[in-house]
Amino acid sequence: MRACRSSSRGFVVAVGLAAAVLLSGRESGGADPRRYAVVDSLFLQRNQAATDRPLVVSAAAPGTAVIATGDLVSTVGTGMRLVYGDHGLDGLGWEAAYVGVWGMDSTRSVGDAAGLLQAAGGLGFAPSGLSGATVARAGEMASLDTAEINLVWHQYDGGFDPAAGRPTRRYTGYDGGHVDWLGGFRWAGFNDRATLSFSQAGTPAPSTYHVDASSNLFAVQGGVRGRIAFERWAFEGWMKAGLSGNVDFQSQAMLDQLAPGDPYRGARFRRLGTMGMLADMNISAVYRFDDVWGLRAGYNLLWLTGLALAPDQFDFSSNAAGGRGLNTTGSVFLAGASLGLEARW
Repeated sequence: MRACRSSSRGFVVAVGLAAAVLLSGRESGGADPRRYAVVDSLFLQRNQAATDRPLVVSAAAPGTAVIATGDLVSTVGTGMRLVYGDHGLDGLGWEAAYVGVWGMDSTRSVGDAAGLLQAAGGLGFAPSGLSGATVARAGEMASLDTAEINLVWHQYDGGFDPAAGRPTRRYTGYDGGHVDWLGGFRWAGFNDRATLSFSQAGTPAPSTYHVDASSNLFAVQGGVRGRIAFERWAFEGWMKAGLSGNVDFQSQAMLDQLAPGDPYRGARFRRLGTMGMLADMNISAVYRFDDVWGLRAGYNLLWLTGLALAPDQFDFSSNAAGGRGLNTTGSVFLAGASLGLEARW
């Protein structure tokens, strides 16, 4: 359902973009298009640097992980990238962009007919309801949203010129190249949810340990983008990076089916400010239908640090007052393909 909703949103935005371009028309006589817009569908997989530790163990061997953080391998999330920019009349312009990726989920389940599965650490031996399970499950769901606005310093090489010193510019099919220097502000919101569940024989539902974590990154960034075009084909790539101030948050709660009205730990939360980094890279090939429209295919990398990852917030100490800390050392690396449309006019 989530993928269907994101695809529907992308289709609506693409139709709206197409209408806007057709209504606005293209500036006459310009070999260097001034305005540009991009709608990309994204297919990215999450790889994260969470603390490597056990989540579920067996009471017969409590030092050995049955499920560990490294077992939570994410599915490929779907999303979109929207970009609109204007190079300006004198090479000084602006652009705004949005990137969203959703459905980066992972799950791992194990069974034990003897009913020896429990939470890791001292918590598994505490009267928490997170022990004596025949089935244990660990799950995680993550999503990312970012928005940015940049100033753009645009440098165009003039396109085809039979007297140019660079050989590519003397080729009659050469349609020009440019370099854009970018500087601006970017916000990123990473939301992560993790749940451990333990099903005991004779209980109507599993006992759970649930964590919600979120990180908001506010970054000042800089970067560069290059593009070169030949007849039907164009090639583009960019690299952006910024230092961020982060606001990290976690909340957690337990539901004990053995004592529903008296959980071992009540709900609790923690918020902290920290520092991080946000980096973004892309390389794309563009098949140009005409002077305005093009079909894009590319590969993308995103890296965020200083995050509160949900699996890092599980507190497996036997202390009933635990769970009030906040680990902000997590990082997330997203990689994958993109496919979309662009318009330049």
